[in-house]
Formats: sequence, C-alpha cells, structure tokens
Amino acid sequence: MAYQIERLKTDVVVIGGGLAGSLASIRAKEDGADVIVLEKANTNRSGNAGSGLDHMFSYVPPVHEKVGYTKDFMKSDMYQIALMGLGLGNKKIVDHFVDVSYERVISLEKYGVNFRFEDSHLAEGFRLVPQFHSVPTSFHFEGRDLMVKLTEGMKKAGVNIVNHAQVVKIIKNKEGKASGAIAVSDREEKIYVVEAKTVILTTAGGAARVGDKMNFENPYFEHPSSTDSGWGHTLAMNAGADVINMEFMIKNGGLAFPQFTFTAGAPGGTWWPAARVVDDEGNVIVERVTDYSIDEPDYLKKNVEMLDKYAIQKVTIGKLLNEGKQLYVDLKEATDEEVEYIKWSMHNEGKCWLYLRNLEYNNIDLRDVKIPYRLFRHVTIGAGAAGVLVNERTETTVENLYVAGDLMGGAGTIGAPTAVVYGIEAGLQAAKKAKETTYSNDESFVESQINEVKATVEKLRGNKGGEKWQSLLERVHSIVETFGIYPLTDGKINSALELIRKLKEEVNIYAPDEHELTRAFEVLSIIQTAEAIFTAADLRKENLGPFKRYKDNDTRIYGERVPAENAVLPEATEYGLYIGEDGTIHHHIHKTNQDGGEIPYKEQTLNAPYIRWE
Repeated sequence: MAYQIERLKTDVVVIGGGLAGSLASIRAKEDGADVIVLEKANTNRSGNAGSGLDHMFSYVPPVHEKVGYTKDFMKSDMYQIALMGLGLGNKKIVDHFVDVSYERVISLEKYGVNFRFEDSHLAEGFRLVPQFHSVPTSFHFEGRDLMVKLTEGMKKAGVNIVNHAQVVKIIKNKEGKASGAIAVSDREEKIYVVEAKTVILTTAGGAARVGDKMNFENPYFEHPSSTDSGWGHTLAMNAGADVINMEFMIKNGGLAFPQFTFTAGAPGGTWWPAARVVDDEGNVIVERVTDYSIDEPDYLKKNVEMLDKYAIQKVTIGKLLNEGKQLYVDLKEATDEEVEYIKWSMHNEGKCWLYLRNLEYNNIDLRDVKIPYRLFRHVTIGAGAAGVLVNERTETTVENLYVAGDLMGGAGTIGAPTAVVYGIEAGLQAAKKAKETTYSNDESFVESQINEVKATVEKLRGNKGGEKWQSLLERVHSIVETFGIYPLTDGKINSALELIRKLKEEVNIYAPDEHELTRAFEVLSIIQTAEAIFTAADLRKENLGPFKRYKDNDTRIYGERVPAENAVLPEATEYGLYIGEDGTIHHHIHKTNQDGGEIPYKEQTLNAPYIRWE
C-alpha cells in the first residue's frame, strides 16, 4: 500500500458539491476565481437535493406584494423558525435571506429548471404552496434532475470537479487562516492536497447517523442518508471554527411515515392541496388546505387563519399518537386534476418517485391508499439550528473559511432555500477575499498536516486485526440511545461523555479498501460529533425550548434559563465548540445579539470566553 499524493492549487476550494457547493463554485468562478470542488460522491446526485426537489420557499415579489405580504412580514415569520424564537441565532442572516432570495432562487432557471407553468393563476406563471409562513411561499417547480443540471453548469463555468474525494482535513497556515484541504479518494490509493486562498465548507450539514439505528421497518427506505454523518461539523471544529447549538441536536421521537420517509409535510408541501390527516374511523384531524385566489380581498387574512389552525391541529396529531391512536394521510377527496398534480409533485421530490412508481406498477389510485402516520420514540440527531457560527456573509471564526447550507448555525432556516441563497453568497464572498489574498502556506507546516493524514490512512488500511466500522458505529448508537433520552441529567451526560471518550481511545478499525477507508473516517467523525453534542449539553445547565434537564439528586427540573456557571449573559447564550491545539474540545461563550454584527477574529483567544456582536 503506497498512497500517491496529488497536489493542486486554486483560488477557492469548495468542500462538497451539493446544492450549496455547486452554486458557490459557479458564483466564485463567475467572479474571476479559479475553483476546485472536492465531492465525496458524484456531483450529479450529491447531497440532500441529489434525488430531486419539488418545493423551495422564497419571498416572491410579483405575488406577495400584491396581497400585502411584505418582506418584514416574512422576516417576522422566519424569526420563529428553529431556535430563533428562543432568542438564539442572528436575525441578519434571515433578513439577508429574505432580501435576496427571489433573485437567487429564480436564477436556477438559467440552468434549465422550470418554475413557470401555463395553468398557473399566479403572476409570472408561478406555482406556490404553503409550508412555514403565513401565506404560500414555496415555489412548486420541476427539480427532479436539479443536481445534474447544476453539474453541467459547473462544467460550463470551468469549475474543476474532483469526485470521489472525501475531505478529511482543512489546511491552516501558521497564522491560523484556512488555506486549503486534504482529501482521500474512495476509488484509488490517492490523497489530494489542495492549496487555496479561501475555503468554502458545504458538506454534510446533517448528523442523523449519529443517533439513528438501522431498526426501521424498511431500512432501504428509512435509514438516514449516508451524508448525515456530522462530517461538516467536525471538519469545522478541527479547523478551529466555532460550532454552536449542538445540544439542540438531541431529539426524542417525532412524526414520520413508516416504511417511507417523505420529505414533505401534510397538508402542505408535496401533498398540496388535497391531503388530510384522518383516524381509523375516518374522522378528519387535519383538514385539507384551501387554495385561495390571489384576487380574494382577504387573501392574507384567510391564509394566516388557515396556518394558525394547522398549527393547533399538529399539536392534536401528537396528542392522539401519544395516546396510541393510528393516523393516516388520506387523499380520498382529491379530484382527478389534484391527483395528477400530486403525482407531478412526487415525481420531482426526493425518493417519493419510488413510492409513486410502485403505486403505478400495481395500478393503485392514490385515493385508495391511506398512508400511516406514526410517532417514533427512539433518540434521533437532527440538524435544527446547530452548525458553524457564521454571519450574513458566511464568514466563520476562522479567517478565509466560509460556510453555506445546512451547516450554518443559528440561521433560522435550513434546507434547500438556505443552500441556494447562501451558497451563492459564499461564492461571492470567497472570490472577493481570494482577490485580496496571496498564497500563504509554509511548506513544512503544510507537510506536517499531510503527514498526519497519511499516518491515519496507513493505520486504518494496515490494521488487519481491527474491527469493522459497522461494529464501532453500533457502539456509538448504543451510547446515544441509552443516554440521550429526555430529560437529560448530569449523570446521563457524564456517563455518555465517559463512554464516548473511552471509545475514542479504543478505536481499532480496519479498512480493507479505499471505499471502506472513507466509511471509517465517517465513523470517526460520528464519534467526535457525539462527543460534541453531549459536551454542549453539559454546558447548557438550563432548560431552553426543546432542551430539558433534571438534577440527578432532585426530581425538580432545572428552571428556565438557569445560569450555567461563569456564563456570560446566560439568558442569551450560545456555546461555540472547537478543537484546540491539544486535540480536545474547548468552547467559547457567545452573547446572542440577534441583530447581528461582526465576528471578532482579532479579539478571539483560545480557552477564554468572548462576546460576539456587541
């Protein structure tokens, strides 16, 4: 075994070629930068948009201005999403999203993505459906092959795409600035070393694999995406960038469809407008939505009332499922026209086309199917508002490192819209900074980082007596499942951390080939992500929103916003985790000022709390 080193040089290196990464790379290239994309799979089907999208929200002036739904109204809606309503996050990220979302989302048209339809009754031929806001804001569009089209866009722009290259380290220069990336191939014995002026990180914003076991009714459909390994979080932390709100990633159950994970809600999203939620007796628990005419005088008022009612009905869903009742998504009332519309949506959205193909193969009408809704109770790890601390320019606490997409912490929104808007933003900002920056790597300093990666690769590939990565992953899951049950206690958290750290010391994986090597690296990331989650949970000695703790020696639950010891303004605090020079997790304490501001690179000192955005 002799790994070949391939050295590359560019202005901007983009880690991850999914929706955010592809758009970041195109924008940076359009702004005059040389760009390399390092993608662990293949950009044609990369990331959470790889299997298709049918809806994506945005402010849409031709529609929303007519009905009185202003940008400020949409911003106020979004301040309640994720952890923003708890006083965490940065409102400037939301504000900038709303201000530029329309032009950036619609810019996908130049890659051949269709947003306009002759049968639409809305301005510009758009189709809009309800999702998170007071009125319908989500474009319904044809995004089945979105990543195929964006890959073609990257190639036409002149972006250098390196597929099957999993980044395992962000290179830093002696000044602590991001200056490149090191990746391993999953197809050949090769290590890529890319020197760059700026780095954009967009990969693996989810972390579901940290908690989800393969204990589903149909693992083929239901297991978490292999991309959801927490890899982006650990790359950032190991580069010294602060990652915030990790404690909120622990979730105890939720609503899902057994045997199939639909990435669309009911009654909105892909099921719009005909889906209802019913019980065994056919009683309607959640009504179907109404597609109000944009010319309706009370359009805004009626949509707000409908959304408010839906919010109450969703609470009822959880209550009934907790009582053991079975609920279903039901399309019985759909007209022929609505059925065809829903089938069109499903064809474009994620894995829904597989379900649709099965129904069509068996000649089953959607109206004859009741899709079970269930409450799952095992511990899961969700992204939420956890991620890398950024500002509205996608800058992080490490200079020359930019982050976009689901990895953005405290953004108030995640998913495809954020990937589009802030992928483009990251490309713009990174290209601009690259023009002002010279290559700054000290050869011996970089070589030491390469040697570190080579040593890990050689250990994993040469350890023939070691265990499979799957076995180690099961042990992580066991720890998370056992100690991640709410309410958390000091004892649970400390036990989890003790076992995780012991597991880190005992890592003994054997990777027999190049593909297994990348999976082994993923498991190492999963272990580190689990440690970060419980470390953050240990720091937040208070109850805040979904995060709940009990004292071990007291049945009394911690009070709301009880101060953590030595915390700075604990009533509005985010804990930024990073890996210090000693290889262990350290943290900064951040004051949450939702009005945003500068991230103080200069004032930052390791192992000492500092306040951001004063």
